[in-house]
Amino acid sequence: MTTEPRAAPHPAPPRWAVKPVRQLTAGELAEALAYLERHRPDDDVLGRALAGEFARRTAAAEFARRAADRVPPRGAARSAPDAGESPRA
Repeated sequence: MTTEPRAAPHPAPPRWAVKPVRQLTAGELAEALAYLERHRPDDDVLGRALAGEFARRTAAAEFARRAADRVPPRGAARSAPDAGESPRA
């Protein structure tokens, strides 16, 4: 029997570590990028994949937000009336 102290067990991998990049949430992408920067700054391939996906997601969210905020110009053609709505003259 040895009297040497045991090494601490390795911590469990983060939950995002076992998911494909496209299935990560924006929060998980940010967490993964921060982790990668601290622990594996030389892993360019993974860093670029994570950063690219994060940029794609945030750009898509910003585009959707701006589209929702956009107000149609005055006098713009309306779409067909909904059922039960009388057409305007």
